[in-house]
Amino acid sequence: MIGAGNIGKTHLTSIVSLREAQLLDVEVAAICDIDREALRNSGEFFDVQKRYEHFTELVESSDVDVVYICTPTNLHPEMVRAVVKAAKPVFCEKPLAHTCAQASDLLTLTKKAGIPAGIGLVLRFDQFILYAKNLIDTCDLGKPMLVHIRDDQRIPVGYLYYSQWRGDLSIAGGGTLIEHSIHDIDLLRWFLGDADTVYAKTSHFSGKAIEDQASLIVTHRNGSIGTLDSVWHWVERPSERMIEFFFEKGWIAVKLGSDEHYLEYQLQGGKPVRVTAEMANPALLERLGLTRDDLSAEGYELITSVGNERYLALSYSLLKAIQANRNPSPDFADAVEAHRVVDAAYESAKKGKLVRIL
Repeated sequence: MIGAGNIGKTHLTSIVSLREAQLLDVEVAAICDIDREALRNSGEFFDVQKRYEHFTELVESSDVDVVYICTPTNLHPEMVRAVVKAAKPVFCEKPLAHTCAQASDLLTLTKKAGIPAGIGLVLRFDQFILYAKNLIDTCDLGKPMLVHIRDDQRIPVGYLYYSQWRGDLSIAGGGTLIEHSIHDIDLLRWFLGDADTVYAKTSHFSGKAIEDQASLIVTHRNGSIGTLDSVWHWVERPSERMIEFFFEKGWIAVKLGSDEHYLEYQLQGGKPVRVTAEMANPALLERLGLTRDDLSAEGYELITSVGNERYLALSYSLLKAIQANRNPSPDFADAVEAHRVVDAAYESAKKGKLVRIL
């Protein structure tokens, strides 16, 4: 694990939990961080004896089979290249890089080396998102009319997140769009296919170089329309992501808030249906290749509980794929496609016009 900050600790917790629940035979062999106090604290808390202050020492360690990169974005390219040189599978947190060109270079490197490479697009492991995907695949909903996502979060500079680096454009590469809502861009592509054009507006209410508001209209190659409103704010309220799908013959809404998770849908001629986590959990188990009978009560609770279960499920899927010598999903190719839209959106906002996605 390179990076012992907030997201690094989240992944460490998930991996240790998977081990303790006997879902995976895995050990945290080593951790790395330039912050000595963070390194010591995480090493002691997670009982990891090998601790490095420079990432190349960790990457080159014979004890390390898979490397997680959980550092600020500007460090990702150099670290991914080091892992590829060591011929080890790699997981990198999102966003993969500052630009699509950088992300594409990393994809090319991993493909040429035959290195499994996973990306931290965790919403693909949310049980409600997966339930919605199954509804769309199995129900006669007609053509998609509109998918709208509203994603709001208290600005993650200080406060709960203690991540001042996210306010620095040279480190983060951007604000709410690339740093947070690249998840939403990935979802739009996952549900509607590759994007064709984007029109975007961004704002800088905080006075920082990073944008704290972004609104996009994305036209996909199949003619579908996706819209996204992303905002970092200063209001003491739970973070919230609302996703609505409108079809000719149906409607699906997913709420992913820090205070509440649920899905509602209504088919033409039918009544509204509220889907609980317990109802949606089989969709997640199916995604992971598991059944309820495969899991102990503890394992089932860990994989499906609302909270950091997306990271647990992501690591389970990633590490099982690597054990089977398969490329994980989502992978660097998915990251690159999301970056195409982000780059085009920033260009659109800068030029004030519609941009075709190359």
